[in-house]
Amino acid sequence: MFRCFDIDLSPFVDNDIYLRTLRVEGRFSREEALKRLNNAGVAPSDIMGMYREGENSPWSAVLHTREQAANVNSPQIKYVEKLIVDLRVHWLPLYITEDIIREVLSPFGHVIDITKDTTILDQANSTLNGTRLVKLQTTEFDSRQIPHIVSLGSCVAC
Repeated sequence: MFRCFDIDLSPFVDNDIYLRTLRVEGRFSREEALKRLNNAGVAPSDIMGMYREGENSPWSAVLHTREQAANVNSPQIKYVEKLIVDLRVHWLPLYITEDIIREVLSPFGHVIDITKDTTILDQANSTLNGTRLVKLQTTEFDSRQIPHIVSLGSCVAC
């Protein structure tokens, strides 16, 4: 039986390399990832290295400069310093304001937007359901640190 341990990698991250990294969204071969990078304006000579973090993980490409990485503009290719993550915060009472969500998520990035989710009752009516939809700008590294469950006093938000 394998055990997985959570280790804080932040002291071991080479920020220079990290800040030159792009993530190619999707599951496909290295050749397909290279093709998508090329379609986004990344020449093979711009790429220092490529890797995956697991068999079903997206490909990551490390470019030679930060500027090259930051200037790639493609919906399928994400710059690790400019990742937009959609989160759902469940089981939060309606009387709790969005300020607590901003405070809890502030170490992991910038909250762009929070909306209250609704449940459709019928064609004409819907009701708030306690779920908040959060759009967070973060980095790839910080997105992995976002907690799955947070206790807020007597309520638990996930």
